[in-house]
Amino acid sequence: MAAASTMLIDFFSFFIYAATLTAPLFYQTTLVGERVYSGIGILTFFLFLFFLKFNKEYNNNYSLTMRLRYEKMNLLEDLEQEKNQLNNRLGRIFNDSSNEIFVADADTLNCLQVNMGAIENLGYSHDEFADINLLSIFADQDHRSFTKFLTPLRDGSRETVVHKGINKRKDGSSYPVEARIQMSLEDSPPIIVVIAQDITERSEWEEKLIYQANFDQLTGMYNRHYMQSHMGSAIVRARRHRQKAALLFLDIDNFKHINDTLGHSIGDAILKQIANRIQSMLRESDTPARTGGDEFAILLEDLSENVHAEVVARKLVDTFKQPFILKEQEIYTTVSVGISIYPDDGEYLDQLMQYADMAMYQVKDDGRNNYRFFSHDMRRFSEKQMQITNHLRIAMARSEFFLYYQPKVDINSNRIIGAEALLRWHNQELGDISPDTFIPLAEKAGLIDEIGTWVLETACQEAKGWQKFSDGKVQVSVNISPKQFHSGTLLGAVDRALTLSGLPRECLELEITESLLLQDSSKYLNILNSLDNYGISLALDDFGTGYSSLSYLRRFPLQVLKIDRSFIRDLHKNTNNRTLVEAIIAMAHSLKLEIVAEGVENIEQFDFLQQRDIQMIQGYLFSPPVPAEKFRTLLQDESIVTKCLKLQNRMKMFVVK
Repeated sequence: MAAASTMLIDFFSFFIYAATLTAPLFYQTTLVGERVYSGIGILTFFLFLFFLKFNKEYNNNYSLTMRLRYEKMNLLEDLEQEKNQLNNRLGRIFNDSSNEIFVADADTLNCLQVNMGAIENLGYSHDEFADINLLSIFADQDHRSFTKFLTPLRDGSRETVVHKGINKRKDGSSYPVEARIQMSLEDSPPIIVVIAQDITERSEWEEKLIYQANFDQLTGMYNRHYMQSHMGSAIVRARRHRQKAALLFLDIDNFKHINDTLGHSIGDAILKQIANRIQSMLRESDTPARTGGDEFAILLEDLSENVHAEVVARKLVDTFKQPFILKEQEIYTTVSVGISIYPDDGEYLDQLMQYADMAMYQVKDDGRNNYRFFSHDMRRFSEKQMQITNHLRIAMARSEFFLYYQPKVDINSNRIIGAEALLRWHNQELGDISPDTFIPLAEKAGLIDEIGTWVLETACQEAKGWQKFSDGKVQVSVNISPKQFHSGTLLGAVDRALTLSGLPRECLELEITESLLLQDSSKYLNILNSLDNYGISLALDDFGTGYSSLSYLRRFPLQVLKIDRSFIRDLHKNTNNRTLVEAIIAMAHSLKLEIVAEGVENIEQFDFLQQRDIQMIQGYLFSPPVPAEKFRTLLQDESIVTKCLKLQNRMKMFVVK
């Protein structure tokens, strides 16, 4: 029964077997009646139960063992299958990868295994790689440098090292690669695994990005970004060698006019010629750059004297005297050059750039087509300009502006027919600031619209009160900046000023400058036509100081021509001025324009103008600019009339004599 318990794995079969075997014994011993037999019967029964329990547990263990065995066999089969799949996958990755994969002896660097990527990229056959050393592939490495390169892998300080270098093909050609190298010290001998990627395309993109970051796309010159970084290095070199360096800032004069009249394509072609002309004049050690639209910079190194920079600047100015030829058309332009010197003017990059720029703009202010070295007077002037601009920004809020009025006299009727409103500014810290100083600064700072609107409204309100002091109309003249035309708010400002003041339209005159006419913009012409249709008188101020021609005067709706005081001042001693004034008068009469002579200060000027039928006079001969209260007094008294009569009588006596 004990043997059967280990052989009969079916518990039910064993139960039948054990019961059949023990039942007769149990029956016979229990029927004998003796105590010994009864005990044997009972022990037999317990033995029966024990074998049942033993068989049950044995069967369970056997079933579990067999099940685990079969599961293990299935698992082993699955693992073997996955292993084969993984090996196949790794093999495909190894061979199908476009990257080059090398397995090499870490000591000899001989190739032990390579993939198809390496075979295809390098041009060697699989058999040839058995005799190839990695150093034959890495063209920029020798054994010593490569061994040193692998040191971090040998000492365990790094798991992977990256190498950017050049791979050499069998045919001798080369290409850039990025290689990731790992080492296995557990193998004997140790091996290294190299995965190299061809980065030709990436290198080309990197070179393209570097070019775009450092070079101007139009001219091929260096750009502002490169120039700034290069200048920092140049200053360090100059400091080390105790030499000088010069920075030249160039701005093409009136280049916007070329773009506006000929088009941007022509402008770009001119810029290319300018770049070529600049580069042709420089040494190899000099660095030119295009830093903006029509702005260039040149860095001159290894200078011992400032005069060397002056020679280059003079050549640059002179070379622009030759025309630029484009499509058989000669185009002329000039250049303004500002120069700063290291270490004379400053020892830092920002200083030198600021000072060269400052010197260049000084050339612009002085008439262009020249060069100038930076001076500390320029810096003080610039600081003063900045100080004035800062105060100018809060002048309106502090009510620091006020108006003076200079009478315009009709010498035929002997009365004041109007006045020019002249803006004045007094600051508690700076004192009285000339309009010639603060008005250009207001234009640059974008404040002229606000200030101009205030002048219009204040002048119109004042002129409204003049009408009760005179039988005829008394006109107020207000100077208008070209910037007010550009902003497009002028028409609204004029309408608002007239509405608020109640001043008749015919009592307002707007004075414009010749620079506005030179803009040749349909926008400005439309604004002037609108003002003319609105009934506003338009006067051309300071005529003769700019570039106005007869065609401009005929095109724009002007009613008044004002002869600039610079021509009137020297009438008695300058024949050319007399001839020019006579020509202006004749032209104005032919165009049926009224004439106002500014700056009349003496009897000789008065006589000259009266003899040539000039009707309106403005100048110190009659009155300087005066405050509003004083001008009202002049309107009411007879001082101007008396002065006119005295002058006329004096002229009659002079003629009789």
